[in-house]
Amino acid sequence: MAGKPARPLKSQDAIKTYRYLRIGIIGAVVLLAASIGIERSKVSCWQTSISAYYYTPVRAVFVGTLIAVGLSLIVYKGRTPLEDICLNFAGMFAPVVAVAPTTDVGRCWSIAPTPLPVENDGSLATWVVTNIHNNFYALLIAGAIGLGVSLILAVVVKRSIRAPLQVDRGTRLSLLVTALVLLFGWWLIKNWSDFNTRAHGYAAVLFFVFLIGAIVVKSIEHWRRRNQAWFRIYATVAAVMILGAALMPTTRVFGEHTVFALEAYEITLFAVYWIAQTAENWDEGVVGSEEQ
Repeated sequence: MAGKPARPLKSQDAIKTYRYLRIGIIGAVVLLAASIGIERSKVSCWQTSISAYYYTPVRAVFVGTLIAVGLSLIVYKGRTPLEDICLNFAGMFAPVVAVAPTTDVGRCWSIAPTPLPVENDGSLATWVVTNIHNNFYALLIAGAIGLGVSLILAVVVKRSIRAPLQVDRGTRLSLLVTALVLLFGWWLIKNWSDFNTRAHGYAAVLFFVFLIGAIVVKSIEHWRRRNQAWFRIYATVAAVMILGAALMPTTRVFGEHTVFALEAYEITLFAVYWIAQTAENWDEGVVGSEEQ
């Protein structure tokens, strides 16, 4: 006897996937915090930045967390094109922060990195440079393949709904920008002599800039919709993040640990925003779908 036809995907499955994706980002941040906490329990000091924990036993968790968060931000679909662009760019810069480590090695380790990552003349050790080039080229290759798959899927989806094969404007713009970013990244590692020592810093700054940008966009969206309660929450988070980014580096109130404090501060506030947005949209359904 013929079997029953495959059960169609319920909108509830999509909702659960959306929720798990959002919760997963918070889980990744908690994972990194726990790993740093374990390392801190073995020594009497802190590294000068979260990024400097790359040179401690935290390295695997640090790199894995940033890549996981970056992928999640790219996969997550923003509610508006501008929010989606901000999240996509933040997601693209996060892995660069991970695979092109800071040159500020710090000096607070439970086990000192051997061989040392920075030579006496201040240049990066060969093993660090080799890691950067291997990992960054891998990111470029994976990004190029992902770009091609995204284009194919966009066309396939159009065919499946019997729509004209022309990909919509937002998708075309996103694919074009991604292609340009990949080409620019390839050009940089080939031609920028300071790539190995400066890529981390620029990528980290841009990562946080685009995260803040996503929150600002969300705030404006709620202001236009006259949703005052959520507007106040998002606008406050964005304002406090911008204020901290402006004041901490200029005042150096935390001394040599200013970068660590700033990174922890910004990540914590973004987590507050992410939790608030998750709560706001928790019961939201899938538009245009029916429960089977």
